[in-house]
This record gives sequence, structure tokens and C-alpha cells, in this order.
Amino acid sequence: MRKLNYWGIAVVIWLLIGVAFWWATSEVKDRKDPLNQSDAFVYSDNGILYWFELTSQKGKVEGTLHQQKIIEEVGKVPLIEEKKFPLTGETTARGYEFKVNNDGKFMAFDASFSNGNLVVQKQGKKDKEVYKAVDQEELDKYVKALQQELQMAIYHSEEKEKNRLRKFFSDLDSVYGYLYSAENESFQLFVKIDEALLQGELTGSLLMMTETGSKTTPYEETRYALNGITDGIMVRFFTTVDGKETKLEGNFHEGATGFDLSFWTTDQKLSFHAVTEEEFKQSYEEFKTKAQLF
Repeated sequence: MRKLNYWGIAVVIWLLIGVAFWWATSEVKDRKDPLNQSDAFVYSDNGILYWFELTSQKGKVEGTLHQQKIIEEVGKVPLIEEKKFPLTGETTARGYEFKVNNDGKFMAFDASFSNGNLVVQKQGKKDKEVYKAVDQEELDKYVKALQQELQMAIYHSEEKEKNRLRKFFSDLDSVYGYLYSAENESFQLFVKIDEALLQGELTGSLLMMTETGSKTTPYEETRYALNGITDGIMVRFFTTVDGKETKLEGNFHEGATGFDLSFWTTDQKLSFHAVTEEEFKQSYEEFKTKAQLF
């Protein structure tokens, strides 16, 4: 009986030794995994900074893909947009496979090491990107460099914005007016901007031409005074309709070529396009003649 007890104790001891040996071997193997040798793996490209923070344990990979991107939009101050994507993965025969969660949509990447850096390829794509292995201090330098790039973008954007506004208002001054014709040809609208200041203030008029369906007065036109503002992107007019102040809002297309504008008779924005004086007069006479014929 005692021998059995001794054998049982011996088996337990050997099992514990085996588990300890396996755990120690696994720990050594994990520490040697190149994913665990660096704080991050960084890739920088034209105002965009990516970096992986990764850990590998027993063949499984966890981490985060970081993205910092300089966003430059017309009429707005440049800024850095930052995103973080959770990542899972596993070791493969050729290296690793990562699955990045982008708001519920998963992107798969293959990765392997070359000269100490992580080579990453999105599955289904030919291009490969080399992510440099860095420590925290080196990573901070990359982040700081992007911030300095942002400051330069802000500096240059101010001059770009001034040039854009000067060109926009110069083009706007050369436009005779803006025309909209209803698809069913029941009415036509013509916006004429009489004065546009570089500070964004607008004054002008809106001419509304309407088919009435009446035999005695088949055609009717009404003119509304307009005051408004624009920055070359958005446009906002104010006028008085039936004794009530009415706001018309919209956006210019590309430059001063046209704009979409809300109107009090419809829920949809109407698309106005620039016309010359001759084009307007032709359209005006054609609309008036057609209305009178019916």
C-alpha cells in the first residue's frame, strides 16, 4: 500500500516537473518570438502614420493597429485624425496572420520578418509594406514628426485658403447669374448676385418665373431681394416671402460654377448652374413664350 502511495506521489511530482518544463519552454519560446522583441512596428507614408502594438503567446497574437492621419479639407484647419483597431492573429508556416477589426468589418493580413522588420501584406493585394521595429522612444519620435508635419500643413493652409477665397470671389464676380429650371417646366428660378465681398457678404435677387395655368395671366414672375453669406463652400441667403423671413441654404459645387440651394416650395435642394447674360435671356424668353402658348 505504501509502495502505491509512493508511486502516486512520484507520478504527481513528474507531472509537475513536466508541466513546469513545458511552461518554462513555452515562456522561452514566447520571449524569442520577434513580435515580443519590440514595443511597436511603424510605417509612415505621406501624412499617415501606422503602428502595430503586438504580443505573441503560445502561437496566438493580440494587439492594436494604430492610425494617425493628417486631414486637410477645403475651408477647414488641418487636424490629425486618430483611430485604433483591435487585432487578433496566429502564427502560420510563413509567419503570422492578423485579423484587424474595423468597426465590425475584418481585414486579414499576412506578415513575416525580414531583416528584423515586419513585412505586412493585406490578403488579396500585391503591395507589401515594411513596418520598422522600434522601441517606445523611437515611436514617440515618429508621432512628434507627424505633429510637426501638421503644423507645416496648418501654416501652408492659411495661404492656400486666402488664395482659394480670392479666386472664388473673382470667379463669382464674373458670373452673370445662376439658373434653375423645374423638370416639369412649371417654374424657373434665376439668382443674380449683385455684390460679393471678400469677407463673405452677398447681396442680390431671386427672380421666380411661374406658369399659372390661367388663360388670362398664364405667366407670372416675382422678384425677391437676397442678402447672404458664403465662404466659397456653403452659401446662405435670407429673403422675405409672404411677410416672413425665409432662409435658403446650400453649397457651391466646384468653385463658382453652380450651387445646390433649398427652396420654400420643396423639401429637396435645387441645383443652380452659372449662365451668361445671353443664356439667361434666351431661357427667359423661351419660358415666357411657352407659358403664353398654353
